Amino acid sequence: MNAYEQTVSQVEKEFHTNEKTGLTEREARERLQREGKNELPEGKRDTWFFIFISQFQSPLIYILLVAAVIIFFVGEHRLDAFIISGVLLFNAIVGTIQEGRTSNIIASLRRFIRTKTIVIRDGKHQIIDDEDVVVGDLIVLKEGERVPADARVVQENRLQIDEAILTGESTPVYKTDDALSGDVLVANQKNMVFQGTSILSGSGIAIVVATGADTQIGKLHKTIEEINTDIPLKKELIRLSYAILLFVLLICVVLLVIGVLFGRPFQELAVMLTALFICVIPEGLPVVLTLVLVTGAYRMARKKVLIKNLQGVEALGRTDVIVIDKTGTLTRNEMMVTQAITKQCTYTVSGEGYFAEGSVYENGKVADLSKHPELEQMGVASELLNSAEVSFDKKLRLFDIKGDPTELALSIFAQKLGLKEDALKKEYTLLYDIPFDSKRKYHAAYFKHNDTYIVYMIGAPEIVFERVNEVSDFCKKGVADFLKEGLRTVAIASKQCDVSALAVGQSEEQTLAAYEAMLGNGLTMLGLCGIQDSIRKEVAGVIEQARDVGMHIIMATGDHKDTALYVAKKVGIFKDGDEVITGQELETMSDEQLLKKLDGITVFARVNPKDKARIIDLFHQQKKIVAMTGDGVNDVPSLLAADLGIAMGGIGTEVTKQAADLVLLDDSFVNIISAIEQGRHIFYTLRRVVLYFFATNLGEILIVLIALFTNLPLPLTASQILWLNLVTDGFLDVGLSMEPQEPDLLQASWLKQKVRLIDLSLVLKAIYFALPMGLASIAVFSWAYDGMPESIPYARTITLITMAMFQWFNAWNCRSETKSLFTIGLFTNRWLVAATILVLFLQFAIVYIPFMQYIFKTVPLSLSDWLLVVAVSFPIVIVEEVRKWFLRYTSQKLGTQDERGSKNF
Repeated sequence: MNAYEQTVSQVEKEFHTNEKTGLTEREARERLQREGKNELPEGKRDTWFFIFISQFQSPLIYILLVAAVIIFFVGEHRLDAFIISGVLLFNAIVGTIQEGRTSNIIASLRRFIRTKTIVIRDGKHQIIDDEDVVVGDLIVLKEGERVPADARVVQENRLQIDEAILTGESTPVYKTDDALSGDVLVANQKNMVFQGTSILSGSGIAIVVATGADTQIGKLHKTIEEINTDIPLKKELIRLSYAILLFVLLICVVLLVIGVLFGRPFQELAVMLTALFICVIPEGLPVVLTLVLVTGAYRMARKKVLIKNLQGVEALGRTDVIVIDKTGTLTRNEMMVTQAITKQCTYTVSGEGYFAEGSVYENGKVADLSKHPELEQMGVASELLNSAEVSFDKKLRLFDIKGDPTELALSIFAQKLGLKEDALKKEYTLLYDIPFDSKRKYHAAYFKHNDTYIVYMIGAPEIVFERVNEVSDFCKKGVADFLKEGLRTVAIASKQCDVSALAVGQSEEQTLAAYEAMLGNGLTMLGLCGIQDSIRKEVAGVIEQARDVGMHIIMATGDHKDTALYVAKKVGIFKDGDEVITGQELETMSDEQLLKKLDGITVFARVNPKDKARIIDLFHQQKKIVAMTGDGVNDVPSLLAADLGIAMGGIGTEVTKQAADLVLLDDSFVNIISAIEQGRHIFYTLRRVVLYFFATNLGEILIVLIALFTNLPLPLTASQILWLNLVTDGFLDVGLSMEPQEPDLLQASWLKQKVRLIDLSLVLKAIYFALPMGLASIAVFSWAYDGMPESIPYARTITLITMAMFQWFNAWNCRSETKSLFTIGLFTNRWLVAATILVLFLQFAIVYIPFMQYIFKTVPLSLSDWLLVVAVSFPIVIVEEVRKWFLRYTSQKLGTQDERGSKNF
């Protein structure tokens, strides 16, 4: 019999568990050892052979293969065809190794995401890793979490699940604990919850009936949580590949016509065009770009920032606006009730964070609940309406929260009053629960207590005040005082009611409507709680730094206006002259009105998720790149609407983390700024790498074209060009990609234009570098070539070394687009120093080692030849230093210096 057909007692019996106390810790350990981890089956990994073959699946590789075939059949040196093939083989091996390394890094990144769930073992609630859940475990289901395994529901309270990932149905499903009969499809199993599905609202308890490969998702061999391993700017690289392909085809047609008109033999033209193919194609670029992006993401993860979608790296570096909530991001998210108020009394609360140690005081003495019945009822309501769980990591000294931090703080307040959860739940029987949501802004629950029925309500003061009989002036003043002190304020009320007379509807919606109607008005005000969440000390300095670089920091929170303003002023978000807008005011304003004021608004208070999505859209209308932080299920639409969705790793729900591009593992705003800084560094690294590749390849193209038009022999053979592109360029580009992070990334001004990785300014710089490289190299070839065939090997050798040395100096030029090489420091990039020494050694090898001479058709050079090469190539450093000086000089004159502005040539 299937689990959905069984009653709760039958499920208990079959899986040897208990619906109240769950498994014993010992039994859970034994089952984990016997059944294994609760992990989904990994997708079938590609074999090394398949990965190797896939390295040849590129239009650029096809061009090189065609070039090898042409040289083999019509070229003078058939060995060059084998060298090209050998180089392609070598490149494929390197690509295979790099792809394997990338997979390993991605696997290590996954370890940063450890999803957790609440289980009941030995009658106690515990927070454990999802992978440690076993069959028979009693799991606690809460809003915003993801279901860790397939389970049979045994208790539910308006439990609503999104099962689209499994069934494809977008409509959420309400769950029941009733047994079903017959053969029921997965989509209709209303008393089952399935691994990977999302809990949208409500709560419940379920017995795990399947884990890992035995779950419905496991049977389908789907992987739920994958980090996107595509390299960033993949579309741009594909676009670049096809642009190169088109360029090669066009130039071949044009040069073939010109060559025929000049009377060049077809065989010679074919060899020249194949050399041109090789010049155009940046063979090592994809490998280096992958290296830069993946290692950059790994460095971010080590700094508590997890990049789930690597394409977010580009958006990170160019973010204009950051929309943040205050909870957790600006504050420590260790909420504690510090003050409480009843009709005429004020209480102070001692303690720290979520620790239960502490007391509630009136006038310096511990409050006596027998003399303060309203205070006691506040504690009862706080404990009974709590669904959050917390654990404390002693090693890291961090709290791990599952659920609403505000409810948890109220529960700790109740414990400090001496109230015990177990005792209260025996005394009060839950009848119906109306969970908190951002629209109603309250949480209410009906209980049976002895022979009476009572409803407790906790919510925003303005919402609760509308429903109570009377609010004392003392309480009204208390709200104002709490808000001025930056305390999150909640009001607590109750009333007795006759639930037995309630006409409950057939559907869940009708039932909810009936209970909400009964709640109505006429509640008795019990009191207020002021909850403090201490501000992170380091935030103010970082926000000041972000504002200095022109970044617009916006607070958009559901908190009261006064509370939001208090925090915003403390951390420096709100300054004199700034504006604050509430959600109510937002609804009355048109987009046109808001756009006029948008640049001056720094705080949006009492806003809901729909308001946040509208705010993001308004910034998009201004053509700005927006990052958005979120932690709850309702924040998902806003995260998806933003250019960069940022989830809180600590307090964020699993659904939010899944939707985000980036996860802050410790929830700190400081790490957002660190991530932006790292993103800018990665973006600059990509630009300098691409600039270097383009400049050297254009220089080689120029040499071949000039030789064709001036009727000179080919200055470089196909194998020599490949040597430059793969060996010289490859090692130097890897060294260039390891350039240390610039110290002033957050001090320098940042362009607001949507700069692409490859834009006109980068092409112009590449041409600027390529012209002296190509012209000087062809001049050296012309000087060394005396018109006799015997001089060609010497002329090609000295041209090869000249071009190689140009590339060495050019790599050092590309370290910065505006800063002097001597300002940066010659030895600050040790990787580039090592790469330069290595390629120098390799150049000596092909010039002086006999078998290398045979392969690359080189001859030994004298000391005077080397001095000539240095004299010809070194001026490119001087030329670039002059350009950089002129750029800095004109920028200072205009007062618009941009240390790395890609629009400045």
